[in-house]
Amino acid sequence: MKSLRFLLFWLLLISGWMNAFGQDPQFSQFYASPQYLNPALTGNTYQDRIAMNFRLQWPGVQPGYKSYSVAYDHRNAALSSGFGGYVLHDQTGNQGLKFTLLALSYSYEARINRKRALRFGVRGGYTMRGISRDEFLFADQVIRDDASTSVESNIIENISYMDLAGGVVYYSDALWAGVSINHLNTPNQSLLTGGNANLPMRFTFHGGYRIALDDRILSRSETRFTLATIYKAQGKWDQLDVGGYIDHQRLSFGLWYRGLPIAKAYKQGYGNSDAVIMMIGVQTDNKLRFTYSYDITVSKLGLKSGGAHEISLIYEWPKRRKERNYKIVPCPKF
Repeated sequence: MKSLRFLLFWLLLISGWMNAFGQDPQFSQFYASPQYLNPALTGNTYQDRIAMNFRLQWPGVQPGYKSYSVAYDHRNAALSSGFGGYVLHDQTGNQGLKFTLLALSYSYEARINRKRALRFGVRGGYTMRGISRDEFLFADQVIRDDASTSVESNIIENISYMDLAGGVVYYSDALWAGVSINHLNTPNQSLLTGGNANLPMRFTFHGGYRIALDDRILSRSETRFTLATIYKAQGKWDQLDVGGYIDHQRLSFGLWYRGLPIAKAYKQGYGNSDAVIMMIGVQTDNKLRFTYSYDITVSKLGLKSGGAHEISLIYEWPKRRKERNYKIVPCPKF
């Protein structure tokens, strides 16, 4: 355990003078965290929405990596706008490295016609990042025969910074496509005194297409298939998720693949294939949607990593009766 903590520390130390190119936290159920995916999806609802997400990654590497998010957004039809806010918390291992993001989002809808629209969104966030020194083994402790405390003085245990994002989405009943850019201001996230580790911008491209599998029109169909994909790039890192899911009445089933095995390999012998994701969801009588997904690791980490477990809970207020005749494009749920 000490050797792992020592390795984590040196990886953290190196990031203080090298350009950071690590990835942000991610959710396999990317459409279950719409504000995090793209601020243009803020308020893409009939009224209001509450969304909660939890992800436990690689529990086989105790104690794993945990991400939590809680979000609320509201659609104001009179202003053609959406307003929202969310909290994202991520902790690495036994809280050795962690951060919390508090963010507010705004979107504006420009309707092209009754069935098509463009949405533009912006987000402003405040991030608090830090480490717990007790969870790391520093070099001077090793030199001093495993001393209980470190005398390192250039480590900053807690930092904070502003974080800006923007995005746009085009969508209709059956088709949607969007792009978002995170970390527009490339904030410095170094935890070393005088360090410079700017957080690279993260570019996200996402889209999907939905079709009815029964004889009904799409808006009244009880069995629908949705194909969806998301591509993310941040610094030298990129990733593609592609897959689909079936909605049958109140049940959902999905299968995804994550990786870029052909288009890119970072170095010789590295296959750049990450996971196969299985998903199942159910919606209750009171419009509460519960979804569980499991990532089967197909990279060199193998099954010993424990994969990743993810749970999302979403409650969305239904349409008001007076808006029954107004056509609003539904948000892709998962």
